[in-house]
Amino acid sequence: MDINTLKILLIEDNPADADWIGEILIEEKLAGLKLKHANRVNEGLHILSQDYFDAVLLDLSLPDSQGIDNIAMVKQQAPELPIIVLTSLNDQNMAIKSVRKGAQDYLIKGGFEKELLIRSIRYAIERQRTKETLRQQAERERLMGKMLEKIRQSLELTEILETTVDEVRQFLKTDRVLIYCCESSRPGKIVAESQINENCCFSKQKVSSEANSFELYLAVSDADHLQAVTDIQQIQASSSDIYRSTEHQLRTILTLPIWRGQQVYSDRLEKCEYNLHNPIQRKEQLWGMLVAHSYDTSRQWQKWEVDFLKQLTTQVTIAIQQSELYSQLQQANQQLQQLAILDGLTGVANRRYFDRVLSNEWNRLAREEKPLSLILCDIDYFKIYNDTYGHPEGDSCLQKVANALQQATKRAADLVTRYGGEEFAVILPDTDARGALFVAENIRQKLNTQKIPHPASSVSPYITISIGVATTIPTAARTASRLLKIADNALYQAKKQGRDRIIQGSS
Repeated sequence: MDINTLKILLIEDNPADADWIGEILIEEKLAGLKLKHANRVNEGLHILSQDYFDAVLLDLSLPDSQGIDNIAMVKQQAPELPIIVLTSLNDQNMAIKSVRKGAQDYLIKGGFEKELLIRSIRYAIERQRTKETLRQQAERERLMGKMLEKIRQSLELTEILETTVDEVRQFLKTDRVLIYCCESSRPGKIVAESQINENCCFSKQKVSSEANSFELYLAVSDADHLQAVTDIQQIQASSSDIYRSTEHQLRTILTLPIWRGQQVYSDRLEKCEYNLHNPIQRKEQLWGMLVAHSYDTSRQWQKWEVDFLKQLTTQVTIAIQQSELYSQLQQANQQLQQLAILDGLTGVANRRYFDRVLSNEWNRLAREEKPLSLILCDIDYFKIYNDTYGHPEGDSCLQKVANALQQATKRAADLVTRYGGEEFAVILPDTDARGALFVAENIRQKLNTQKIPHPASSVSPYITISIGVATTIPTAARTASRLLKIADNALYQAKKQGRDRIIQGSS
């Protein structure tokens, strides 16, 4: 530590004492040391809010404040700043109290030489820095541990990012921290933010417009590099265009890129020709930015702060990749579930899902004592249609019939299924016989409007269907197979009586 490059704040109301200390510190040997003088505690606190100092020389007897309270007020304004107490009292108890309140040393005016003052300043700064280093290390370990625990416990990316910005803002003691996602071709957006209070100059209502400001910032600056700006107001005019969107709103800003790794495969790898000389390569893509900023005061971003945030963004990257893998797994599971319940050709529910839903609805409506209706449909002369036009056209016909059935059913609870071959079934929960007949007529109407040619049919030049309808109020003493049997018998009667008709069975 070079004593000549330090900035010292002297809070002393006695002009003679202030001049004497100033003479000691500004001798030729210490010409590089910068000394700032304040006559009152409040004046000193104001100076501390505007500038950074390495140490404070503090008189305990000032016009606007007396005794130990002076130390507490300075500590509240600058908690990490080392304080050296200056007093006219040779009071050992007061010295002990001062140290307990946070002072690093206690000097009696007129009782020390230049060497003792300089040594006291140096040792106070070193002790405070050591203490602060240990505190910072403990805080970094705590925060990193909390982040790792959150990543292990949660697969929700939003929850992890919200925890990240909250903890980082408190850790840095800055006004606002946000995470800005800019990975897609769409406009970037703020995905998580934490600010010191809801009434600061950036309200929630301004998030959208501010996202555009950051989009401009990223577009004109090196988004893939760390940006640490101590004071935007002091940036040279030639560089101010980079911050034009924020210069009237922010004072200091720190941005760190958040990367997302991607696997890049060569042509040989795509052909599964993997060998040790042609390994998988990883390409990093910019996912977004971690942004911290203050509104009113400048700030010298410390190297240890930046290094720690670099480590933290690595953990955020892991969380992003973990969340994306989980999301992909969920999508794959949903697709598998869809494949398990849907008919691959027509896209309507399959027979397995029909059996499950019919049983569930039977049991539910039995408890509620409400009606359940079932419609069975069979395409007339479909085998002849297949023999005439071929199976590809037959598949297309099945798809069109399934589409007509779906158009005819309006409610979310109604279920259209492919029962088997050219047969379809429609489950109508909480539907009486009149409602079921209305749906059946609607199915025929929707199909007739499609006019699918079938000249080989004996009943119409177009595709037609025979329909059997059954309705009952389920009971616990019976099973759904009874309703299915009634609908099947009704469908048989429809075919027997000439096809292209609806027969409503009776229970």
